[in-house]
Amino acid sequence: MTHSFFGGVYPATRKDITRRKPMARLSQPPKEVVIPLIMCADGPATPMVRPGDPVTVGQPIARRGQTGAAAHASVSGRVSAVEDRPHPWGGLSPAIVIQNDDRNEPYAGHLPPLDPRQLTVEQVVERVEEAGVVGMGGGLFPTWTKIARSAGRIDTLIVNAAECEPYVTADYRLLLERSEHILRGAQTLARCLGCERAVVVTEGDKLSAVEAVERRLRRRGGGRIQILTVRTKYPLGAEKQIIQTVTGREVPPGGSSLDVRCAVFNVATVYAIHDALFQGRPLTHRAVTVTGGAVTRPRNMWVPIGTPLRYLLETCGGLREEADRILTGGPMMGVALQDLEAPVTKDTNSLVCLTGWEHKPDTPAGVCIRCGKCVAACPMHLAPTLIRRALEERDLKRLSRCHLEDCNACGCCSFICPAQIPLVETVAQAASLLKREGGAQ
Repeated sequence: MTHSFFGGVYPATRKDITRRKPMARLSQPPKEVVIPLIMCADGPATPMVRPGDPVTVGQPIARRGQTGAAAHASVSGRVSAVEDRPHPWGGLSPAIVIQNDDRNEPYAGHLPPLDPRQLTVEQVVERVEEAGVVGMGGGLFPTWTKIARSAGRIDTLIVNAAECEPYVTADYRLLLERSEHILRGAQTLARCLGCERAVVVTEGDKLSAVEAVERRLRRRGGGRIQILTVRTKYPLGAEKQIIQTVTGREVPPGGSSLDVRCAVFNVATVYAIHDALFQGRPLTHRAVTVTGGAVTRPRNMWVPIGTPLRYLLETCGGLREEADRILTGGPMMGVALQDLEAPVTKDTNSLVCLTGWEHKPDTPAGVCIRCGKCVAACPMHLAPTLIRRALEERDLKRLSRCHLEDCNACGCCSFICPAQIPLVETVAQAASLLKREGGAQ
């Protein structure tokens, strides 16, 4: 049985561009990869190498200190610099630059595979931290911390393969092509965390992946794992909305998934956990969709982390026409790229190059007509139009009652607004004002 969540919108999916494109490896890896030290919501990692040091694939090159996540070389070669480089989140960030020697030489000190029959949650936490696995669905939270906090406190593990963002099909292809590893990783997590139920959730229009998972489940007997298909609706992939869809439980305002005895892991994260546990492989590669009306040959790619996005675009034939907007992530929540020299990071699931007809034009915002569509669309039960009015009047008392901390920046309000008011940015500005001036009072 599935449930529904409040609000949501139905943008054109535009996934047919790459849905049937299997993941392809780069025929010629980049001559240079750039591994940012900031690839975790926790902060930057600490470099372990210096310019001139030789490195091999999978070798640790940055460690977790007080903050950050471990980083590993995704190609073999030599470190040419540790310096500031463009980051896909914007601006410059410290990074380790590696010159590729094209040998793809593996690290001799790689981690040994663990025995699934004797695996403990402590071993899982330690190995996932060593492998540098973070939330790969966009959150970038330390996965080892989520596992440690969830142990013994949840009854439902949700593997999020919903991928509700338009255009993006990287998770779909991963689930279709590598379902055995994903199911094994999910089953191991469920057992170690003490779950009664593990659910792989995907949208109903991904029938090929559903069939592949069902075949695997029939062969292995299923156990505590099931696959659940749900109606396509944005933002199904958001943590609180997918929990409500699967279980009917609603995460309380300001609460977390643990408050309703659930844990949600992105499908790419579960795949990375499997490789860390049973193949001793750290997180060095990931699936990326390169798509959009401006791309010559849209496709899904399996690429080394640190690959410059410009190089990734070139391997797809470059642009066939000028792109009006280039994003990492989908058009609803994606980040506009300032520099194509920025690299693929652990949370980069797509490079989307849109032409002018593929998105709303950047026209001046109109006047709010109080239609209430933003209120009806907000999955977090917020009232963006009232937040906007309180912000204009700088009414901190009213803003403090608007539950701004619950906004997940999904973009439903901006998408549905007939006046094209940038309501997502408005709510963010209101939250910033409340934090700055409310805390000063």
